[in-house]
Amino acid sequence: MNNEYFTIQQASEGIWGAISVPGSGSLGNAAIIDLGDLTVVVDTTNLPHSGALLRHTAEQLTNKPVKYVVNTHFHGDHVNGNQEFMKSEFISTVWTRDLLSDMGEVNIDLMQQNIQKLITSLNHVRSQQRDPHMLTEIDYDLSVQRALYDTIPSLCRVIPTITFEDKLVIQGTKRTIEVLSYGGGHSLSDAVVYVPEEQTLIAGDLISTKTIPVIPYGNPYAWVRILKRIQKDLKVDTVVPGHGDISNSDGITDVTRFLEKTITYVSGAVKSGKSESYWLEQGVLKGYEDWHLPQYFSWNFRWLFNSMLVQNNR
Repeated sequence: MNNEYFTIQQASEGIWGAISVPGSGSLGNAAIIDLGDLTVVVDTTNLPHSGALLRHTAEQLTNKPVKYVVNTHFHGDHVNGNQEFMKSEFISTVWTRDLLSDMGEVNIDLMQQNIQKLITSLNHVRSQQRDPHMLTEIDYDLSVQRALYDTIPSLCRVIPTITFEDKLVIQGTKRTIEVLSYGGGHSLSDAVVYVPEEQTLIAGDLISTKTIPVIPYGNPYAWVRILKRIQKDLKVDTVVPGHGDISNSDGITDVTRFLEKTITYVSGAVKSGKSESYWLEQGVLKGYEDWHLPQYFSWNFRWLFNSMLVQNNR
């Protein structure tokens, strides 16, 4: 079942996480749910190759074809494998569908230029690093970006055909899924999948285990509200996150705390009057240095710092 792209971890009865192998190119986690009479896959990873293996694994585990694919949000590491599920029906929020639709056909040249810029930038950051954990994580990231660069010419955009706003329920013979959205936090529109019988949440990138959440272009304040609402509304024993290993409900608290501390930290930095570069030199927020993707903390910081400066100057 395991392969170069992901390891299969059983989350609960009838539910498996396909947990991305660091540096392999799959990047985003996915989940497989056996509803009894039909199979659902949540998110399809970052590459068509890993998406094809995911479909094959889902069919092996459940002995059924994949009836539905849920895309939790529109980011590539959760939808680029869609094209390997063309016999399935795709579900997303209305807004995620619109975002994917508005992106149009894959622009190979532009996408490769953007990935090349990111690779150049990561190499630059790497050249200034001494920290072994940061170096390992940047090397994983470089390897992911190179794998994506190579696959771009074969990418096709797949647009969901079944949409919902707040809640969509699929009843199976063994268990049910509730596809829920409380708006956007990590992206402009985020969905989660909840299996009430197993008290299991497949969270997309609203939750990542011991991994720095990516904040730019999202809304960290709304994100915190969404996580608190999930804790209030749903009984969660097990979480399949968008990145990192399967966890319990502590995973929700960990991300909430990280976001709150980051907002407070950046807000203090803006009020200090010291320059952005002074603060960037301070490195990753204390207590989170050993998390995965530490190289994205500076991106979070820069984006939030500048957003808050703009707010303050209005």
